[in-house]
Amino acid sequence: MIVHDTNVVSASAKVTIHPTVGTWLRHRSMSELFVSVATRRELAYGGEKVFIAMMEDTFDRRFAGRILGFTIEASARTGRLRAKRESPGRPISVADAMIAAICLFHGATLATRNTKDLEGLDLALVNPFEDA
Repeated sequence: MIVHDTNVVSASAKVTIHPTVGTWLRHRSMSELFVSVATRRELAYGGEKVFIAMMEDTFDRRFAGRILGFTIEASARTGRLRAKRESPGRPISVADAMIAAICLFHGATLATRNTKDLEGLDLALVNPFEDA
């Protein structure tokens, strides 16, 4: 299970897909790729201006039946992740902590360009923007 972060979803939905992301996606089975509700929230926020059609296509067609929810367990883990990162002076955004918690709860790998923002969380990360 690999959960796409918002930047991977955005890159894969563009008319001209990022070349390494395209290659990375072609080597994955759609059944192993997921998104979280936190990513939908991020896209909805930005989508009011630009990405509405892409967001609807992504969630209603491309990821139908494969959208991971934000559970009570993920909520508690989000708080713990934020506290863990704040104590050494490396705060994490609420959105990143939510996505990380959802991935950790499901034992999933997170596909993101922002690997640096998520280091040190015992979370498996992959950057499809780098060479495959």
